[in-house]
Amino acid sequence: MDEFDELIQFLAPDGRKDVKSASCMTVAQLTGTPDGLKLLCSKPKILTAVTRLIRDEEVYTAKDAMRTLVNLSAEETGAEVLLSLKEVDIVGEMVKCIIDEEYPHADFACGVLSNISMTKQHCQKVFDRVNEGPTKLEGLMNVFCQIEYNKKGAKLHLLAPIITNFSQLALGRKQIMDKNSFIFQRLLAFMEYQPSKGRRLSTVATIHNCCFEKEQHPWLMGEEVDLVPRLLLPLAGPDAFTEEENDSLPVDLQFLPDDKIREPVPEIRKLVLEALMQMCVTREGRELLRSQNAYLILREHHKWEEDRHCIMLNEDVVNLLVRTEEEIGVDDLSTINVPPDLADKFTKQDEEYLASGSQDLSTLQDKETS
Repeated sequence: MDEFDELIQFLAPDGRKDVKSASCMTVAQLTGTPDGLKLLCSKPKILTAVTRLIRDEEVYTAKDAMRTLVNLSAEETGAEVLLSLKEVDIVGEMVKCIIDEEYPHADFACGVLSNISMTKQHCQKVFDRVNEGPTKLEGLMNVFCQIEYNKKGAKLHLLAPIITNFSQLALGRKQIMDKNSFIFQRLLAFMEYQPSKGRRLSTVATIHNCCFEKEQHPWLMGEEVDLVPRLLLPLAGPDAFTEEENDSLPVDLQFLPDDKIREPVPEIRKLVLEALMQMCVTREGRELLRSQNAYLILREHHKWEEDRHCIMLNEDVVNLLVRTEEEIGVDDLSTINVPPDLADKFTKQDEEYLASGSQDLSTLQDKETS
């Protein structure tokens, strides 16, 4: 019997509390170094023993067990090892912890599930296992939408990136946008959730990913979801419009209060603008954005924006909206094949643009009205 076999015995759930606690802490400390992580990845029996301690009655032992799993799952190799454990179902165990209102370390469980679903290959495995269990994605979404769900103080904000990871899969996007589950509509409320930047960012990232499903655009932009005003709202500020201009906007964007703030995180604004660009891929989408006078919000946002990437994206959307459909010349922009040499040229132009100045949007509007 080597020292690792002894360690497995010390980690037994029914072992002495002090020995078990010290052994679990030792394993957790190993995850603090690359060599320690590599060693643990080669010892699946130890990881199985640690996983069986995540509900230990000694709170620090359970916390160290969870900390071990979080640190290990942050590495792609570690995530692969955890998903390959034979005697415990790491996905099922984490889901049980998340949906348990009384489990104090549910945030760690969210972290593990978020980490092991990060790569597309691992994400598919996690997604399949979640949907094979009794909770399913809809059950996780039910937990996500209840801000004070956990009675022990866990915030569960890291449920958001799990849903975002699932949205990188075609089947994940299909389930998120299932018309009978209302998962997508419930996500919308968290686009403006100020208490957590992470929850807000991941929510917008999920919506952004779903916008790439072009065949869903009529539903996303229709009355059932009405996504366009939701996308424009984070870009809107306390802008002063004429009564006529206000009347041309969707109701949710009219007469915004003086304390209305724009989304402060550039990465979130970038995702919103990219989602709006996807809505402009089809003629139907462009015409809807024009009918809701999205230009007004984008014009004022452009005056305020300082992030170079966001400015470029804003101008890309506006350039499509102010041009006539005859000038654009094609209903569906995704059908245009751009030769590789031109794609490289456009990329270089974008890079040069980011290092230079921005356009004056008023000249584009003049062009439209002239």
